[in-house]
Amino acid sequence: MVVQHLSGSSLERCVGFTGSDIDGQAVMDQSGIQYLAHTVAAGKVVCQVDLEPQHVAECFPQNQPYWALFVEEGGRWTSAPGGYTDVRLHDGGAIGWHYVPSGDAAPAPPPLPA
Repeated sequence: MVVQHLSGSSLERCVGFTGSDIDGQAVMDQSGIQYLAHTVAAGKVVCQVDLEPQHVAECFPQNQPYWALFVEEGGRWTSAPGGYTDVRLHDGGAIGWHYVPSGDAAPAPPPLPA
């Protein structure tokens, strides 16, 4: 899992698993990186990762930064087609979070994992 903050700083954690794949919920839970998620009609959405933003009064406040979700496989990031609970990763894959300004309609992914 790779997390890039609005400041540009980033961190990553490797999650081991047995079997052919692992789901996004397990990656989030086993990474040890703090996060806060809310359930909405479409599934779970992430409101806070690694204590950013510091205070969460609502998950997606208007005109405020948000967490963009990416999936890495084969050495390149793609925008996640759904929420993190829909993600299934195989060996070497990664979930990426990038905290981006509200007006960023095509956010850049975080750095590739090491």
